[in-house]
Amino acid sequence: MRLSKFYLLVINIFFLFVFINTAIANNIKNSAVVFMYHKFDIAKYPSTNVTLEQFNSHLEEFSKPKYTVLSLEYIVDTIINDGQLPHNAIGISVDDADKSFLTTAWPKLKEKGLPVTLFINTSTIVKNNKNYLSWNQIRNLKNEGVDIGAHSHTHNHLTEFSIEEIIKEIKLSNKIFLKELGEIPSLFAYPYGESDNRIMKLLKEYKFKVAFGQHSGVINETSNLYYLPRFSLNESYGNIDRVKFISNTKGLGIYDFIPNDPHVFNNPPFIGFSLLDAKLAPKIDCFVFDSKGQVESEIFKFNERIEIRLKRKLNKGRSRLNCTSKDNLGNWRWFGHQFYL
Repeated sequence: MRLSKFYLLVINIFFLFVFINTAIANNIKNSAVVFMYHKFDIAKYPSTNVTLEQFNSHLEEFSKPKYTVLSLEYIVDTIINDGQLPHNAIGISVDDADKSFLTTAWPKLKEKGLPVTLFINTSTIVKNNKNYLSWNQIRNLKNEGVDIGAHSHTHNHLTEFSIEEIIKEIKLSNKIFLKELGEIPSLFAYPYGESDNRIMKLLKEYKFKVAFGQHSGVINETSNLYYLPRFSLNESYGNIDRVKFISNTKGLGIYDFIPNDPHVFNNPPFIGFSLLDAKLAPKIDCFVFDSKGQVESEIFKFNERIEIRLKRKLNKGRSRLNCTSKDNLGNWRWFGHQFYL
């Protein structure tokens, strides 16, 4: 009997070793899904709000044993230091410091012990603003365990600003954080998810560790640390089936992405990237959407290299690329990117 238990233990360890190494070979060791919220149970703003019923269903799902909800800081530090994230790692973020975070969301997150990062644009945190938190409330939240991130000062379209104006935004926001919280956040989130190479360079110079956009996609070790994806949740895109599917997706693992600047100057842009795992190429599907809807395109596959030719110009404003493929472990892999014209 002892011998049988010993061999059973050896077999279990062997299959665990095989699974871990297969997962690493499939480039999913550092996948993390990050969700983004804004408002909670405020029906007046359906495009940025989730209902109480939706939010409760999300938290019930995230609390299941198969998920590990981690702070954004822990997720990015693990990737930067080439550590290993657990299977189905999830991060939770909230933008803009709406008062409903304090009254509705935080009590539920706190009760379940789920970490969260609150990204704040400092211009709205002023006396007598009935819609947003005060600095006293933010300090109390920070003391209770909420991580604080930067979200610019004025929440404007930074890609339309000059270098001098962007620097002013960063400096003023940093000065206010230093005064009110005694420290400058290390994480940044772009207003509207809009960025370009100039802004990324400045954030690096001002010692921000990473920066997040608002384009759908899964973070992994090949992700651009200054253009990390997040899945936006609102009333239209907050149903529990979508959340369940997203929560189980993994990073696609891409490199040599072009165009390398999200701010598009050549229209239509030439889009291309390479896959760490060439076996994902045959099943890959890619779609581009702008304000007019889906952009018709052709996909060309050259072993691990994927190239996408758009058949019309992108419309002015934001547009998004989403690529998915299913790996040999049955995982859906997801890469997303946002362009700005």
